[in-house]
Amino acid sequence: MDQPLQSKLSSLCLISQHKLETILSLCGDKADLIIDPSLIKPLERICGVTWLRQHGIEKIYKMDPQLGQTVNTTKIYFISACKHKYKCVLDQISSQISQNPSLADLKCFNIIIVPKVLHTYDSILESRGLYGVVKLHSFSWELMSLDDRLLSLELPFLFKQLYVEQNHSLLSSVSLSLWSLFHVTGQPKCIISLGKLSSSVLDILEIYNETYSRDFVSKDTDEIDTVLLIDRNQDYASSLLTPATYSGLLNEIFNITCGHLDLNVKETKYKKGKMNFTTIPEDNPKKITMNLDSSIDSLYGEIKHRHFSEVLSVLSSKAKLLKNEDIKALGIQEIKHFVSTKLQQVALFKQNLVNHVLASETIISEMNNKFENVTYTENEMMNNRNKKSNFNFVDENFGTDIQIYNSLRLMCLLSLTQGLSYDEYNNLVNKYLLAFGYKFLYVFQNLINAGLLIQPVSLKLSLNISNLSGLSDRLPKWQTGFQNQAAKLKQLPSQGDTKSSPSYVFNGSYVPLVASICNILFTSESLSEALTKLSSTLELKLSGSLLENMKDGIQTLNEKLSNLKLNSELEYGCMDAKSLLKKLKTDSKLSNAFSFKTKSVLVFVIGGVTYAEIAACDVIQSANGKGKYSLSVHPLR
Repeated sequence: MDQPLQSKLSSLCLISQHKLETILSLCGDKADLIIDPSLIKPLERICGVTWLRQHGIEKIYKMDPQLGQTVNTTKIYFISACKHKYKCVLDQISSQISQNPSLADLKCFNIIIVPKVLHTYDSILESRGLYGVVKLHSFSWELMSLDDRLLSLELPFLFKQLYVEQNHSLLSSVSLSLWSLFHVTGQPKCIISLGKLSSSVLDILEIYNETYSRDFVSKDTDEIDTVLLIDRNQDYASSLLTPATYSGLLNEIFNITCGHLDLNVKETKYKKGKMNFTTIPEDNPKKITMNLDSSIDSLYGEIKHRHFSEVLSVLSSKAKLLKNEDIKALGIQEIKHFVSTKLQQVALFKQNLVNHVLASETIISEMNNKFENVTYTENEMMNNRNKKSNFNFVDENFGTDIQIYNSLRLMCLLSLTQGLSYDEYNNLVNKYLLAFGYKFLYVFQNLINAGLLIQPVSLKLSLNISNLSGLSDRLPKWQTGFQNQAAKLKQLPSQGDTKSSPSYVFNGSYVPLVASICNILFTSESLSEALTKLSSTLELKLSGSLLENMKDGIQTLNEKLSNLKLNSELEYGCMDAKSLLKKLKTDSKLSNAFSFKTKSVLVFVIGGVTYAEIAACDVIQSANGKGKYSLSVHPLR
């Protein structure tokens, strides 16, 4: 296939449509669709209302616990793989059957679950007495194109399941999305994983390749030759720091769902999270939705990755260009040509310009004078300076300017970079609970489970007087570990010009880990050189078409399982980077295979990517003149 990559990626939507069409054909001719509101925007990316009606859907309802009778007998519930929502749907179905027992014999209830039906769902169905009455369908949609070189699986509930609940049952769906992608774009030469979840995804991907024998469209691809799989918890700092780019600050203030921004200046995310002691009723403003897609809004494409200090000057220059466009001097024929060809585009551009100016004004009013103070303190945290004054800043924020989300972010960032003592931790927790109520006590345990917050241990309680010799070994090493790794990967830039550095996305304080890795991959003369630089600091695992030559004479997965011995390890065809480098030194033929220079990198962040990280990768791409594709399982923030 000689089609450009963008055309190949557009076929992913058609694959999702075909999957959904197959499911709908099993549900009946005339049905009502009852959809979870959080899945409306992603479903719109796959198909429209017209398409749904062509495939048997007559009426569409938002899922509501108080939803009454619908028009058609056949009902299709469309929900995410969340046990709570699943049980709510079963409660509704049980209520309808109790009112009309004949519905049980019709078998008219269907539940489509994104991305897949879990094994426990059948057990729950049986315990409710609905087994055989309700049909369950798995719908694993493909990656969606949100913007230029940005794809997403749009599964916002996945972060909580993977990192907070430690439930990894949906990792197979992540692997399946990659498996489908590679059959469209071609098999990459090398896949690099960083983190436990990414390593598991890589293993499952190898199982798919062995189990489902299917020829790739292209064995090797020059469009995406290297894939970087990375866990979100490998670089929490990039999701906790305050971004300085326009797109990053938009996400700070407004709600963004599936690439659509809700421009509600009266009820921003920041205002919702603030303590409100005076309730003043306001008129419902007109709902304005902005599409954050460069192909639709060229102005957004021009300013999305800029530092926010530059955005207003760009918008001002665009407004002056529109003002200088005088159609009064045009003749009749010229005016007709203008109306037929450019008028609609100019009107759309004007509306986009007004929206971006309004969004910028809201950002300025919301951030006020806090931006400089916050970014300065964050910079001090990242470089492990002035711990006492940094804590005092966070402590004062919890006491006078507390916000339900942003205050926790500062606390987590301080905990990860400089650490919190037992008393400091308890002090901040108590102030937060006094402000918002003890019903939020579970939040801190969730943050600890996810690794965003490190709970200190009281030395008074844990000190073992009988064994002081090993005390230094038992003390936590995370207080300086962050700076050690960041220094090795050059993520903490020195004070100076930050405009050409990817650190500008965080006002010069930090380079995101994905950008740092991509820079090493692009600037190294060979992949083996890049792995040598990275493996000394990071625990990497590799797979891809380059490693297939090493599988000759190696047992297949089925052979490994049949000859499995106790305490043996399954590698599934994947290799540890350090082990691979040892073989490269002894095998010249294999070493030549890894001598290729990386031309393009696909970044896949399991848990979500931030707009600041995307902007940082864009800087690396521009500096090296290479291709970069940022993908995320879902927007993290």
